[in-house]
Amino acid sequence: MSAAGSGKPPLHGSGAAEMVELTVEREAVFGTLPIPKSGRRFGFFDAFLILSGYCIATWSYTQGVYLTTLVGFGQLLIGAFFGALLMLLIYQLPVILSVRFGIDIWVYLKTVFGHGGVRLVAVLIIIINFPWYSVCAELFASSMQNLSAVFGLPLPSWSHLPLAILCATAGTVLALRGVAAIAVATRILVPILIAVGVLVIVIAFRAVPAEAIWSYRPARDGNTDNIIPYIMSIEANFAFVITLVGGMAGIPRLVRAERAGYWAGVLGQGVSGSLFVVAGAVMSIAMQHVAGQATEDPTLMLATLASPAFALASLMLVAFANIGTQAVGSYIYGVMLKASFSSVRYRTLLLILLAYVCGLCAWGGITKYFGAFLTIAACVYAPLAALLFADFFIVRRGRFSLRAAFGLPGHGEYSFTRGFNLVGLFCVAAGVAVSLLIYDPVNSIVHIRPLFMLTPTGATFVITAALYCALCRIPRIRRYLFRGEHGAEDGGK
Repeated sequence: MSAAGSGKPPLHGSGAAEMVELTVEREAVFGTLPIPKSGRRFGFFDAFLILSGYCIATWSYTQGVYLTTLVGFGQLLIGAFFGALLMLLIYQLPVILSVRFGIDIWVYLKTVFGHGGVRLVAVLIIIINFPWYSVCAELFASSMQNLSAVFGLPLPSWSHLPLAILCATAGTVLALRGVAAIAVATRILVPILIAVGVLVIVIAFRAVPAEAIWSYRPARDGNTDNIIPYIMSIEANFAFVITLVGGMAGIPRLVRAERAGYWAGVLGQGVSGSLFVVAGAVMSIAMQHVAGQATEDPTLMLATLASPAFALASLMLVAFANIGTQAVGSYIYGVMLKASFSSVRYRTLLLILLAYVCGLCAWGGITKYFGAFLTIAACVYAPLAALLFADFFIVRRGRFSLRAAFGLPGHGEYSFTRGFNLVGLFCVAAGVAVSLLIYDPVNSIVHIRPLFMLTPTGATFVITAALYCALCRIPRIRRYLFRGEHGAEDGGK
């Protein structure tokens, strides 16, 4: 094992900048290897704060505004919290394996997809997930422009893209310093951000009659079937939280106890993230009442509902929340990619992710197609989450070969067909097809109403898991999945 993987400082290199690079590189490489309990640095509170900071961003306001186009406030409130928590309680369960073995789920997913297959799926996840960070950057830029205009210092229209790039770059720089720096920042910022989020809700309720919010109903054609928008709102909440599955183990793998790692993810995303979804919805409804139109920009909302001076508080909300989310996301997905592409430097991976976000910001179409983007992403995430859940808890029952997962000599059990597990890849493709057969997210057309009532994400999760479990009962396929593993006799040890 190299110095980078051993946890010992390298003997070469000098200067502060080079030492930072070496430290981050060491942690990224170490993150791909099983972390012993003695090396775990986080308890529940730190993990909760980091994962809360990951979810608290203006994409939550975008989600809240989107939900107000579908349902009334009462249904929105129930769906935002209970819908999100219901999905999180189920799909966060595989985090237990990450805490138990000190590994990212992408190491374990080699049992489902094979060494080559997990690289393919990791790249696919990056393509469909990292647009989230362009949403953060876009809203950061819009908020800075609007805030400047409120104070009589309008910025030129061309400043939008540089501001968006500034947000993404600042988050990437923080990610380069590693998770320890992120943890220190979130201990201070997240409690303040949660307090500001609560204050925002209070301001919205004071700015308009409370009845205007509680009795809110979206404008809708009289011929519209009311159950469809309601199911879409639940689907949006399911999809909103399940799209975090790709990086859900990046922080819990550093937690000392399984229960703490699991609940940090459930509550960090399900409570903190949902709070800001509701805050965005409340402000959107209040803005419609006061100004006659909604906006997803918290800065403009606060300037209208409170005062231009109070809108300065949104600088903290917008700037630190979005930059913090970019930092945590870049770190998590950088380590995820490092697990699949171990020969590529951590810094290089982060720069690739940054370039992708900047390219999406230059395009500028993600926020316009937010609803379709959300559901399309869930088309892939639901099958992925289903396979992870079914393989670990039902098919392998918590037993697998770490030696094979890391490709040690003489342990090629997870090579499958030239590095690709055809069964797992088939089930992902089948799950995506099922989701699209149920509902067309681009044209908003329901094809199979009975399954749509379970939501596209929920139905796809159940069907994909059932398909995989059924296939694994076929003797020939079972031999294919377990060949040479002897029941995974090392049990992950």
